[in-house]
Amino acid sequence: MPSDDIAPSALAWEHSVRDIPESGLSHKRAADADERAAVARALDLVACASLEAEYTIVPSMEGRYHLAGTLRAKVDQACVVTLEPISNTIEERFEVAFWPAEDIPAPTSGVVDLDDELDPEPIVAGQIAVGRVVFECLTAAIDPFPRKPDATLDRTSTAPDGDDGGKPESPFAVLANLRPKD
Repeated sequence: MPSDDIAPSALAWEHSVRDIPESGLSHKRAADADERAAVARALDLVACASLEAEYTIVPSMEGRYHLAGTLRAKVDQACVVTLEPISNTIEERFEVAFWPAEDIPAPTSGVVDLDDELDPEPIVAGQIAVGRVVFECLTAAIDPFPRKPDATLDRTSTAPDGDDGGKPESPFAVLANLRPKD
């Protein structure tokens, strides 16, 4: 789960709408060591070995912009079973519309139509927040329960007499064995 105090500033990659030509712009950006460390902290990763995004921003009508691109990352996570590091390579596409904040309609109901277009993101202080989009896309792409292919939980019995009767021992039975006997 992203840490709210780090996540917004982990990738401060922004483009001023004034600097985007009518023909649009294409850009490739790679996170530096400090940015990768901030991403790793925010996402509780062992490490973020690489993170780059290749994208285009194209203006459309009425001060609106279309952002589309691909992020590529290599992250190290802790296996949920063994806690050993696991390396994962991520490649995800992203696409977002940015509109002036005053043009974004207020939600009319609490119903979300998944077949409808994605809601536009606001242009804040004249900036297209590419870093935030890349960070959120990476967050959604990371395996929430990384597990090494051969990792297994050891479920052997701890019965004092060595005979478990073929049944898994209850955690309460283990606690009962720890209780002092009169």
